[in-house]
Amino acid sequence: MSGGWTGQRQPRACVIGLGLIGGSWAGALAGQGWSVCAVECHEESLKEAKVREWIKEGWQEIPESLDVDLVILATPVSLLAESFARAVGCVSAGSLITDVGSVKIDICRAANQMNSVYFIGGHPMTGSEQQGFQAAKPNLFQGYPYVITPPPSCPQEMVEKFSQLVQRLGARIVSREAEDHDDEVALISHLPHVLSLALALTAAEGNLRGKPLEIAGRSFREITRLVDSSPEMWRDILFSNASAILRSLDIWEEKVKEIREIIAGADGEEMLKVFARAQGARSQMLNRRESDANK
Repeated sequence: MSGGWTGQRQPRACVIGLGLIGGSWAGALAGQGWSVCAVECHEESLKEAKVREWIKEGWQEIPESLDVDLVILATPVSLLAESFARAVGCVSAGSLITDVGSVKIDICRAANQMNSVYFIGGHPMTGSEQQGFQAAKPNLFQGYPYVITPPPSCPQEMVEKFSQLVQRLGARIVSREAEDHDDEVALISHLPHVLSLALALTAAEGNLRGKPLEIAGRSFREITRLVDSSPEMWRDILFSNASAILRSLDIWEEKVKEIREIIAGADGEEMLKVFARAQGARSQMLNRRESDANK
């Protein structure tokens, strides 16, 4: 391990990509006493990060060498492989590289080829439809799951060190195999974005009489909120995890068919049972989050 992990010096980190997640990582690390630098193509974000005192220095391109203990790859999914390859070549032995991408299989496979540099896949299960550094906040991860997908080549001691860091930021560590992560996140993150798109288009282009969007209230606004996410970012995510998302859509279609048949049959008892099952699932999620927040 490098000196920052063993306590021989002030820990140093470089965040590559100062968007919502990367910027929040920079602010959170600075608050934990880390010395943080950053790579970001938008000069304005670098300047603002310095004004907030979240980073000490920054560059618009990855430098030839980085004397850091931790590299956080927070680039768009389409640039992740390139950023990963460049980061591996510029950090010292004993450093840790992690990412925040919502698709894990490809990057975890690439990480198995490394020797002297460690890698732990990561995915914070939080965010916002707002994007960019202006939306970043140091407490973004607090109270939410943070999935890690460490490959077998990463020593357990390094996994524990990184997990402890994430926990100090207020997040709950959840460990998954890369393939399991991609299947699960397709259901609880990627599929909702697809459904949000479909609902907005259905109301606007469904060939219904009248103008339904004129009377849309809070529930419709909330359920279609995800449409305001970055189209370019989500295009890349949806294509990168296409097979898992398509499987999720198959499951969703089965559930819609089940509910459709209940409505068509006017089966009141079955409808109440469906609501009870769904409310139970939601309560399980909310109770877990409340339990984490009270720890």
